[in-house]
Amino acid sequence: MKSLVSPKGKRRLIRKALLAAFLIFLYLFSGNLGEKEALVIDVIDGDTVVAVTEEGEKETVRYLLIDTPELHHPRRGEEELGREAKAFNASLVAGRKVRFELDAEKRDRYGRLLAYAWIEEKGEEKMVNEMLVKEGLALPYFIPPNGKYLDRISEAAKRAKVRNVGLWKIARKRVYTPDQVYSALPYIAGRYITLVMRIEEAKKSGSRWLLYERKSRCQLVIYDNNEHLLGAKDFIVGRKIRAIGKITASHNGAEMIISDTSQIEIEVKAKSRVSKRAVRVL
Repeated sequence: MKSLVSPKGKRRLIRKALLAAFLIFLYLFSGNLGEKEALVIDVIDGDTVVAVTEEGEKETVRYLLIDTPELHHPRRGEEELGREAKAFNASLVAGRKVRFELDAEKRDRYGRLLAYAWIEEKGEEKMVNEMLVKEGLALPYFIPPNGKYLDRISEAAKRAKVRNVGLWKIARKRVYTPDQVYSALPYIAGRYITLVMRIEEAKKSGSRWLLYERKSRCQLVIYDNNEHLLGAKDFIVGRKIRAIGKITASHNGAEMIISDTSQIEIEVKAKSRVSKRAVRVL
């Protein structure tokens, strides 16, 4: 049976099929899919910028997987290291073209674009989110489903801790018990400290797990969507720990959000003739 399609028509169909296959390939594998390259025209704080795309679209962009100290919080105001985080962020991205890589969820409830920010440094592409954590100017902050680089960000926090930079260095010099935190709360809210406490109880409150000493008004908070931390939560109940992070005021008293295992150290007795204490990191 003679084909109803001419040789020229066959070639046209083949070209269309090849083009369709190429577009599908780009959709599935292109590194630029779901990304926006834009010029940063304003730096709001350590983890938020305003950028303009080549098409003239203005976007407020919130960096994914990190949390830097607040500068303009309506209740907490300016927090420790907030200015330093903004200055470092500005030194990396202000007035530059930045590649914004998106994750599973594109925007937050405020309409801000959620992204990983990539810049060229000496011929190498580097992630701004990660660089802020490495300098001790941000902590990991995971909100599902956006977790593509969670392991990478967590590793950056561990490196910053070992190097003893930024918030890690500051917190090491400020050691408090829960009672001391509550007494000094008006003066240390928004600051980074080391909290020494025995975790005696853990209870669920809405979407949060609260870990605390009995009769204390100072608690650690782990959000239940951080599944990678739930095992650590169970492990530290009944143990004396050192928690490193930012203290904030709450209606229950004082609290510290734990968003990464690097923030928790377990105190153990060293085996020696002289009574000593050693610290084991989770």
